[in-house]
Amino acid sequence: MSGMGAITPLPAPGEIRVEIDWPLLLEQRQAVLDHSDLPPYLLLPEVHALRDAAPDDNTLLLIDTLWHTGARISECLALTPGHFHLDERAPHVSIQSLKKRGRPSRRAAQQKPRLLPLADEAYLRRLRRYLGSHGLRRRERLFPLTRSAVNKRLDRLVAGMRDAPSIRVTPHVLRHSFAVNAVLHGTPLPVLQRWLGHSDVQSTMIYTQVLTLETHHLMQRIRF
Repeated sequence: MSGMGAITPLPAPGEIRVEIDWPLLLEQRQAVLDHSDLPPYLLLPEVHALRDAAPDDNTLLLIDTLWHTGARISECLALTPGHFHLDERAPHVSIQSLKKRGRPSRRAAQQKPRLLPLADEAYLRRLRRYLGSHGLRRRERLFPLTRSAVNKRLDRLVAGMRDAPSIRVTPHVLRHSFAVNAVLHGTPLPVLQRWLGHSDVQSTMIYTQVLTLETHHLMQRIRF
């Protein structure tokens, strides 16, 4: 990509778009993982393939929600229609931080929920359609599943794929994938920190290591 690595900002009228060379990033991933503290992650084309293989609307919406929010699995499984605000000019979801298994600690229970914007129109349409067709009550969970059931569902899904990801797909891998995708698209770290519910920005900074090999163009500027 003209010496700029896998990511090139392309200015457009009224916006800044990011053009990403996904095949190159897929080729680079193992080297990035081998030389950084970055946890395993999927890239956008792999998540799209995973979604395309979903056998039913419930599984698709589960994957979509993890992918579009970066929520921890405990947070995702706790979501109800009442957490979503879809009829406003800026649709968003309210997520309560739940870090530990079992009952949340008193400190976690006292934390204010974080608001996460929802901007993907296709996801919003599927979400509205799902909520409208399933007749869920305001406090009824969208995904009445256990963690184990979710992992088994994802394992079965990947096992049936022709071109399955080389990384085992878990809810937390999808959380990492959300964060990496946000970094690749230029999301400021303080914003991503709030989206992920990190108390320490150092936890968020780990995801910038996906750019380990994106310094090639800087080396090209140096005369030796």
